[in-house]
Amino acid sequence: MLPKLPARARPVRSFDLITPAGRIYRFPPPTLSQRLLRWGLAHAETVAISVAILALIYVAGFAAEALDRSVFDACNDRARQPVGMS
Repeated sequence: MLPKLPARARPVRSFDLITPAGRIYRFPPPTLSQRLLRWGLAHAETVAISVAILALIYVAGFAAEALDRSVFDACNDRARQPVGMS
């Protein structure tokens, strides 16, 4: 038999808490700022990894430019000889 896919969690519109004594506490739905904060905290790790990868790519670009002008470049030997001299 195929495994069942877990049901997706639905966003909470309101929250009611019923105590054993029978009292009902109604909580309002989360505000936009609370929902954005919760979304940000849920995606913080993904954002941090993405920023780290982009920073490494950016630094690698500077390193490649620095190595491109290196004295170890095989085509750089012409720069040491004056033009017109044999």
